[in-house]
Amino acid sequence: MRPTSLLAGFFLRALAWLAVTLPLWAAAGPWFAQPPAWLAEQLMRAGFGFWVVDTELEGTIQTLVTAIGVRSPDGRIGDLLPTAHVLSYAYGTPLAAALLLASRVRGWWWRLPLAALALVPFQAASICLTWLMQVAVIAGNQTASQTGFAAWQVNAIAAGYQFGYLILPTLVPVLVWLALDRSIVARVALEGALSAVATATPGASDGEGRVGDLPASEAHGSGASVR
Repeated sequence: MRPTSLLAGFFLRALAWLAVTLPLWAAAGPWFAQPPAWLAEQLMRAGFGFWVVDTELEGTIQTLVTAIGVRSPDGRIGDLLPTAHVLSYAYGTPLAAALLLASRVRGWWWRLPLAALALVPFQAASICLTWLMQVAVIAGNQTASQTGFAAWQVNAIAAGYQFGYLILPTLVPVLVWLALDRSIVARVALEGALSAVATATPGASDGEGRVGDLPASEAHGSGASVR
């Protein structure tokens, strides 16, 4: 089998599995939202306890309750309540599951929950950056004196939010999959090496250089609200 055929088969299986895992994950969204939501709350309390009061999780939307006073567009004064849609940062869970199942890895029954667990810290970090974006950047003119964020910190939060929203949810699941199962990469590399040997072997075009005919020695060389 050529490496391109091997990869094509893998990606087709991954798409098929994603069509299965994605709806299941969405249906159980409130359950999958709880671990990253809990961790995000702990991180915010640990880092910004002087203005973080609590969090409220309703379904898959988590609200950060703060002691930061702001004025709403209609003139009302209240506490800033940044919100985050948890599943917007957690879709790496069905993606990692689809990749593991598509690679037909052995021991998938323990690798799947391990992959989901490994993604939680990154999902929580993205949630925190979403809240901080609303506090330090969107409402920065009103909150700067209360949070004490310097200009460089505001810029770092804005950059971190972009990274946490655009990169982490898709990149980390792939890295977790590769960490848990490198067999597909090894097979592609081996098939590529064997194909190269077969092509370089004299008479390959006549069928004499098929991989199965190689000597063994050659075969193994290869948004916020106010209330």
